Amino acid sequence: MDKHAMDVNTVETLAGVVRLLRQAAVLAWAAADRAGAGSAGQLFALGVDLAADQARHLVPDGTSVDGPVPVGNEPADLLRSAELLLQRLAPIAASDAVNDLRAAVADLVWEANTGVGG
Repeated sequence: MDKHAMDVNTVETLAGVVRLLRQAAVLAWAAADRAGAGSAGQLFALGVDLAADQARHLVPDGTSVDGPVPVGNEPADLLRSAELLLQRLAPIAASDAVNDLRAAVADLVWEANTGVGG
């Protein structure tokens, strides 16, 4: 996918994904801090952080991803919302990078829902 050829809706959707993943990472890191050093939650939080960075790199340079902070206090819910947004991009922006991000987020949703992530 050419980042410079994206339509506005795709860019806004990806920016929303970035915001969701960043907030999920904040919550995951807070839980990892409560669990203490060496917890499985630290790896989960790192995974969410990396997915947020991966999503940010899909957004064209110079595009602001700032916006309202997503509402929610469970990383799993925010991750699921990000996953749903990414599924909306499937026919539009099915680049390898988007598919890789979609797979990473799906794995994180599974981890969050099974308790593997902390």
